Amino acid sequence: MKHLENQIEAFFSEGSIHNLAIRIGKGNNIIYENYYSDERAINEKTRFDMASVSKILAVTMISLRALEAGKIHLEDRVTDYISGPVNKQEITIRHLLTHTAGIAYERLWLAGITPQAVAEYILQLPSAVPIGMKVIYSCPGFILLGKILEKVYGKTLDVLFQEMVAQPLGMKDTEHCPADTRNMVLHLPDPAMLGKVHDTNCRFLGGVAGNAGIFSNIADMTKFVHMLQQNGAPLFSKETLDLASQNYTAGLGESRGLGFVYVDENYPQTGGLFPTGSIGHCGHTGQSFFLHRESGLYVILLTDATISTVKKYGEKNYYEKVKLLREKIHAAIKMDLQEKGLI
Repeated sequence: MKHLENQIEAFFSEGSIHNLAIRIGKGNNIIYENYYSDERAINEKTRFDMASVSKILAVTMISLRALEAGKIHLEDRVTDYISGPVNKQEITIRHLLTHTAGIAYERLWLAGITPQAVAEYILQLPSAVPIGMKVIYSCPGFILLGKILEKVYGKTLDVLFQEMVAQPLGMKDTEHCPADTRNMVLHLPDPAMLGKVHDTNCRFLGGVAGNAGIFSNIADMTKFVHMLQQNGAPLFSKETLDLASQNYTAGLGESRGLGFVYVDENYPQTGGLFPTGSIGHCGHTGQSFFLHRESGLYVILLTDATISTVKKYGEKNYYEKVKLLREKIHAAIKMDLQEKGLI
């Protein structure tokens, strides 16, 4: 994998990454994996802050299980579960899962509210665009959906995740608010914050929220991807995963499934490696996973690219550099796999 290794070495040389774990597979076979660090030894058990990949691991998976069980329905109105104003009564579960509720990013920790009031506060926010008219990536929307799931099941999101996702899949190292910070990568400037979630809204909510908060590693993420390769078993049926893997937002600016990024010809961060219809998600701290269900090809990429890039370049436009890094790594993988005749 010379193109990939050259690209990764270049990023390390320029200081854009200090820790990186990668696994490339097809079906049950691992094509390539490696662990890079200029700080210490890392391995498949080294945990990273998964940031918005948590949206898939927890809220999306729990939502799909709830949909299959008839606990919720895609066209349920959010205000059936949480009190909100008249102009928000058309927002549905489907809008939240597809980021089309019109709710933009908000610094909730600065709003002067308590964590207990966050759901009602989110529904009071002015709409950035009309409901259902455009994809507006929404952390508040997924926080809201997490709160709905907590109401439906009468348990907190971290408990639901363990019972409904982690334990059935044997993801023993994947959790919210980890107490054991050994073999873990730091994603915040202060070393004393090791094990604390990078996302400020999630941290305000105690480290358990629908938008972020989960820590995981390559070993457990592989178990998760294998579940998707197996059409959702043992969590839910193939029909439910097929439902989630469709593009619900054609013509709305970005392609989105239920929770998942739906890869199309305009999606840059997979570097042309994954064909249209592939699914996955990215995390702000530098994480991603993508899968082409038909061929079984997947890439799990865990990094500390965001904190490394901020240290190198400063705050301005740093995440654009992280996205470009992700694109270049996937493009390098594509060249290597083409040369090997694997795609």
